[in-house]
Amino acid sequence: MNCDEAEELITALADRALPDSDAASLEAHLKGCANCRGVLHEERSLKQAVQKIGERVRAPESLRAKIISDTRIFPERSRPVRPWRDFIWPTPLGYRPALGGALVIAVVLSAFYFFSHKKEPIAIAALDSYGLVLKGKLPVPRTANPDEIAERLTRAVGGRFHPMGYDFSAMDLRPVAGLVREIQGRELLLAIYQGGGDTIFCYTFIGNEENAPRNAARFFDPDKKIHFYAFSSGAVNAVLHREGEVICILASEMPMDKLLALAKSKAKPS
Repeated sequence: MNCDEAEELITALADRALPDSDAASLEAHLKGCANCRGVLHEERSLKQAVQKIGERVRAPESLRAKIISDTRIFPERSRPVRPWRDFIWPTPLGYRPALGGALVIAVVLSAFYFFSHKKEPIAIAALDSYGLVLKGKLPVPRTANPDEIAERLTRAVGGRFHPMGYDFSAMDLRPVAGLVREIQGRELLLAIYQGGGDTIFCYTFIGNEENAPRNAARFFDPDKKIHFYAFSSGAVNAVLHREGEVICILASEMPMDKLLALAKSKAKPS
């Protein structure tokens, strides 16, 4: 199960309405994915917030009457109003305004939550290319000349910024390919390092530290005065840091502690 599939089921899990077969697969994914665990936490927090708001908000009688009389919602106008009210508002009269307010707020907040989460952080969206490239679903021009990769990527963005150009030769890793991707209206440079059984993707784009996922673990290097943000998407680990106006993300399936140490050793203070 990948993150997209998991997020489709998280709401049902929070509602305790997920079949056991799907719940088992989702729970297995959640154990290894901090990002999806964060989404589940937010989903549950939202439901608790809506419940608390519904307990203290009272909708005006006029608003309730307006909703009931709206023919777009209730097209059968020939039916008397009272039966509809009894059907929609079966609770005791004193609690009906609170229920109406809770219903309106729940609809608004749920819509906001749904649309805001569809636009995932750019750092998470960038990692989608990791699996696509390794599975051959995203063509990437390859070359044996590392300088050619850097020159081509820099030229593609008009020289506004450059790929990081880290040297991983001590790990028997060398640049083998590169491409430019546009994500959420921004251009990202991707340099791919392979060799020695490992693969590292190095993403570079203009941004700031707010582009790190909200649930990323933050580490501060006092010597270089740089913050590092560690996060995961499925089996892929990633570390984000900023050098000037440029963001770098190193992504790999190597253990997080190893990847974090590598990012710290290669980062250059602004």
